[in-house]
Amino acid sequence: MKTKMLIFLGLFLAVYQASAQDSNFHVYLAFGQSNMEGHAKFEPQDTVALNDRFKVLQTVDCPDLDRKKGEWYTAKPPLTRCNTGLTPTDYFGREMIENLPDSIKVGVINVPVGGSKIELFDKENYESYVASSPDWLKNTVKEYDGNPYGRLVEMARIAQKDGIIKGILLHQGESNTGDSLWPQKVKEVYNNLIKDLKLDPKKVPLLAGEMVSKEEGDICASMNEIIARLPEVIPNSYVISSKGCTAVDDKLHFSAEGYRKLGRRYAKKMLEVQGFKGLEREAPEGFDSKRENIARGKIDSISYKSKTVGNARKALIYTPPNYSENKKYPVLYLLHGIGGDEKEWLRGGNPQVILDNLYADEKLEQMIVVMPNGRAMKDDRAVGNIFDSTKVAAFANFEKDLLNDLIPFIEKNYPVIKNSENRAIAGLSMGGGQTLNFGLGNLDMFSWVGAFSAAPNTKKPEELVPQPEKAKEKLNLLWISCGDEDDLLSFSQRTHEYLAKKNVPHIYYLEPGGHDFKVWKNGLYMFSKLLFKPVDQAKFDKYSLLGIPASKNDNGTE
Repeated sequence: MKTKMLIFLGLFLAVYQASAQDSNFHVYLAFGQSNMEGHAKFEPQDTVALNDRFKVLQTVDCPDLDRKKGEWYTAKPPLTRCNTGLTPTDYFGREMIENLPDSIKVGVINVPVGGSKIELFDKENYESYVASSPDWLKNTVKEYDGNPYGRLVEMARIAQKDGIIKGILLHQGESNTGDSLWPQKVKEVYNNLIKDLKLDPKKVPLLAGEMVSKEEGDICASMNEIIARLPEVIPNSYVISSKGCTAVDDKLHFSAEGYRKLGRRYAKKMLEVQGFKGLEREAPEGFDSKRENIARGKIDSISYKSKTVGNARKALIYTPPNYSENKKYPVLYLLHGIGGDEKEWLRGGNPQVILDNLYADEKLEQMIVVMPNGRAMKDDRAVGNIFDSTKVAAFANFEKDLLNDLIPFIEKNYPVIKNSENRAIAGLSMGGGQTLNFGLGNLDMFSWVGAFSAAPNTKKPEELVPQPEKAKEKLNLLWISCGDEDDLLSFSQRTHEYLAKKNVPHIYYLEPGGHDFKVWKNGLYMFSKLLFKPVDQAKFDKYSLLGIPASKNDNGTE
C-alpha cells in the first residue's frame, strides 16, 4: 500500500510539474565575457517600449533595482548584474517577440564575466583558473558565489519549472584570441549544460557571436577564424557575424548601436533555426555588395524633351534582369538630394547592386527604376552655390517636369503600367522632401511613397495631407525613414506625428545613423522590397529599428 501511494504521489508531482511548465515560455541561456555582459551604457531608447512578453531571470540580488535573484522581471537593462550596460540579449529578446506569435513569451538568463577566458565556465577546472586570476575578475566571480557556471545552471533549473530552454547564446573569445582549442573547450561547456539540464542537443542550438570585425579595427578579429570552426565541432551551432556592428574607441567592445544590431542577428538566426519566418527589419549583411553568378539588370542614360524647362533633360533608367519589351512593368521614380544629380544614387549607393541582389533572393517585384535630375532648370548641374534660391526653386519646379514631361516620356517609350497602383516615388534628403510633396500632393498619380531623411523643403503636414481620408483610400504604402542622429530628423518626425494623429497608415522607420548613404541604402532596400505587392498594415509599427523619439516642447527640450 505504501509503495502504491509513493508511486501515485510521484505521478501526481510529475503531472503537476508538467502542467506548471509553460511550453510557450521560451528561455535562452547566455554567457561569455564583457561583450555579452554589456560594456556600452544603455540609452533612453533602450528603456522604453518594453513588452512584458520579454522577461529576464535575475541572477544576482539588486536591491537598488528592486530585483531578487531567481525571480522573473520584465526585461529592462541592465540584464546581467546591477550595474552592467547594454547587452546583445536586450535586442535579441526584443527581436524575438516582434516575430513570434503573441502567445509566446521569451526569457533570458545572462551570466557572463568580463575579461574571462572560456576556462571560467569549465565546471571541473574553473577553481584553478579563478585562483590565478586578477582581483577584479575574482570580485566579479564572487557575485556568482565563486562559480558562474554553477549559477547559470542553478538559474536554468529555476527557469525549467516555468518554461522550456530553447537555445544558448555565447559571446566570448577576446581573452582566448589565438587559442586553436577554443572550439573544443566551448564544446565541453555546451555538453555539460546539455547533460546537467537534461536537454536534447538536437533541439537546443548554440549561437556564438564574432569578435568586433576587422573592418572596425579589432585587435582580436583574428579570433573570428577560430570561431568559424565551431560548427565543425558542435553540429547544432551557428556563428553570428559582427560585420557592420560598430565598435567604441578601444576596438574591443561594441557600441550601443553595435549591440543592438548584433542582438537582432542572434534573434534572426534563432528564428530561422526554429522555423519561424521573421519580419526583415533591416538590410542583411552584404546587401549592397556585388555578387557573382546572378542575373543583372541594366542601367542606361536617357534624354527626354522637357516643355517645363525648355530643353532636353537627362535621367538614368534601370531595367530589371530578364527585362522584356513584351511585358509591362510598374515604375519607381528615385530622386536625389540637393547636392546631387541623376547620377547621385549611382555614385553613392549603387542601387543596381542592391536591386540585383533583391531579385536574386526573390524579394523584389520586377520594376523599372527611373533616376532623374530633380533640379528642373536649364543648367541643372550641381555646381556653384547649390543653396541658391533659384536652384532651390528648381527642385519645386521639378513637380511639373515630372508629371508633364518625364512620366509621359517613360510611358510612351517603355512597357509600363499606366496607373497609380503601379507607380511609386522615393527619394533622399531634398529628394525625400520632393517625394512627400509630389507623392502626397498627387495621390491620383502615386500610391507608393517613400521618403528617406526628408529635408526642410518638405511641406508642413497639414499641407501635405489636407484630406487624411483620401490619403487612407489612395495610398498603398507611405514610408518615412530617417537616422536617429540626423539633424533633419524633426521634419520626418513632425510628419509622422501628424499622420499618427490623423490615423493615416504609414511606416515610420527610425534607424541608427546620420544623413548619409548608409541610411539611404537601407531605406531603398526596405522600401523597394515592399513595392507592388500586398502589404500588411498590421505590421507597419513593427519595422522601426529604434524607439520613436519624444515630441519636443515649445522651448526645444526633449
